[in-house]
Amino acid sequence: MENNLFKSRSIYGCVKAAFNLMNLNILKIFKKTWMPAIALAVIFTLYILGCKNVMFANLCGQKLSYWILLAFVLIVICETLAESWLMSRTYTLLNTNSFKNNLRRSLSVTLLKLFVAIVIFTIAFFCGGTAIAILVSKHLYSPEKAVSISMIIEFAIITIGFMFTLPFIFSTTKYIMEKNTEFINIFSKDYHTGIKHLGFILIGQIITTLCYILIMLVIALPLMIIFHAYLTNQMGIMNGDSDGTPSYFIFLMVSVSLLTTFLYTYIFVYFYIFSYYIYGAITQQEKEKADIKMKIDKYE
Repeated sequence: MENNLFKSRSIYGCVKAAFNLMNLNILKIFKKTWMPAIALAVIFTLYILGCKNVMFANLCGQKLSYWILLAFVLIVICETLAESWLMSRTYTLLNTNSFKNNLRRSLSVTLLKLFVAIVIFTIAFFCGGTAIAILVSKHLYSPEKAVSISMIIEFAIITIGFMFTLPFIFSTTKYIMEKNTEFINIFSKDYHTGIKHLGFILIGQIITTLCYILIMLVIALPLMIIFHAYLTNQMGIMNGDSDGTPSYFIFLMVSVSLLTTFLYTYIFVYFYIFSYYIYGAITQQEKEKADIKMKIDKYE
């Protein structure tokens, strides 16, 4: 695809360049990514249906079996593989590396993201749970206030953890784009470069996240309405009311979920392209700094 990657762009420039590239090449992108997009849509739909069953079991007071936990673990594994597939298909359009090389590197990046997310959430929930135990056991606060304080602690830890992951946007994209870049550079040299441009990346994340939320509210509105209708109906059945949903309701829920999550996967694709331009802008800025430093050293 035609692009002008290495250019000192502003955040707005990166957002616009990513949108233009995706808009001008939407058919080419769709041809390359529709299969992993469908795979992700199926996986996300299975996850939504699983959450539906878990919520219904909780409403009925039923205990969750280990099979449900195992099913969610399998879904996470499948989601990791499908996301790596989607990422590699997208980057095959953006670089000259082979699909096999992009797939291997995309899988490494996706596994790294999963590992970091697990570590951050584990630390957050452990600290939150520990805070509840200490505050309640020492009678410092009531259980209700202890839970509120715990949630604040968890949110703070997750936010701090999120800030530490931002430089990975640059370092992981460079790892995929440049064949000679080693995996260790994600945590070392390239991560340090990402830290130097943390404000640039953070502003980009805030802008794109706000856009994602607005788009997702529009796309997911039919699914949210259907899901709310299902829960309301199930609660009515538990209270002795008759089933008010038509016989095709579950089929409708699955169909809407598949369509919604299929469209949602192309937000992932846009994020990959946006990260691609973030990488290009930071690389160019670093090159310009190095050139200026070289000229200064030359005249000293």
